[in-house]
Amino acid sequence: METVIRAVAAAATTAPEPTQVHVWCLGVPLRTEWLDGLPHRVANIDQGTGRRFQLGAKRWLYTGALKRFLRQAPVDALLATDPVFVAAGLAAVGRETSRPRVFSWPHFSLDRLANIGWLQGADGHLALSTQIAEQIQDLNPRVPPTVVGNPLPTESAALVPPPAGPARFLYVGRLQNHQKRVDLLLDALAPLRARAWTLDVLGDGPDRATLESQADRLGIGDHVQWHGWQADPWSAVTEATALVLPSDFEGFGMVLLEALARGIPVVATDCVAGPRDIVASGANGWLVPPGDGPTLSRALERFVATSGGELTTSTRDRQQDVVERFAPGVVWRRMRETLTT
Repeated sequence: METVIRAVAAAATTAPEPTQVHVWCLGVPLRTEWLDGLPHRVANIDQGTGRRFQLGAKRWLYTGALKRFLRQAPVDALLATDPVFVAAGLAAVGRETSRPRVFSWPHFSLDRLANIGWLQGADGHLALSTQIAEQIQDLNPRVPPTVVGNPLPTESAALVPPPAGPARFLYVGRLQNHQKRVDLLLDALAPLRARAWTLDVLGDGPDRATLESQADRLGIGDHVQWHGWQADPWSAVTEATALVLPSDFEGFGMVLLEALARGIPVVATDCVAGPRDIVASGANGWLVPPGDGPTLSRALERFVATSGGELTTSTRDRQQDVVERFAPGVVWRRMRETLTT
């Protein structure tokens, strides 16, 4: 979410009709370096533990902070990333005709959020994906949502070539099976243990030791390279056959965009809420049902058997397609049209 906010702010500032974006943090962020260079304010509100469900109880603290911020820096619109911030924003701006409009901009599937009924009253909705837009529409909002997508972090990225030798799969993200399901990926690769391939895992997390043991138990430990957490993971990727995202759920699946922007095809589960808007099976990658190890294994086997994975697009075509749909300037234009209509 921090990366997205920075990309949107940069695109808005450099657009033909420049728009300044201020970031108002309702609660003290755990990390603040992403705010460097962004106009921002921080409300010193303790978020406590079990934060998402405690947000509703602090609605009036958020309302008071927003009223104070609005007096200090009037704005034309508030983009609220959580339902309780929508409610606080509406309470803060009051009922005047000339008040700032309040838009919902949730960064997660609604089934992962509390207090979603508070989204109904927003003056508009910016949905990251088609599925999130459908979830918002199911709430019977006053104004229908607009699908805007998520922006790439940058306008361009260098192409990453496929390896000259055996298939080289790539996973980039947290090692957390509750969501990311790297355990499913290892299970899917196990039937291919006698074939030539490698898996590069860039990331760390609470399940790393368990996953390393699983790989050894499945007889694929020699195929897997564990690179740990990387501050700039893409600088460590010199070649790749396909990126794999086996999650049970996602907010959007930004890593899919980042791979495709480098021409790397992707294999992803068709989970809520973003991969379906990004991946076209047979063209830039393959979508498989969430939790379906055998189908995931068959998709990966395509790349082991043929260097191109039987896809119909070239490396450069994949890059061009995703940039045309999700470049920061493109996403900001969709957002601005909704915000100013």
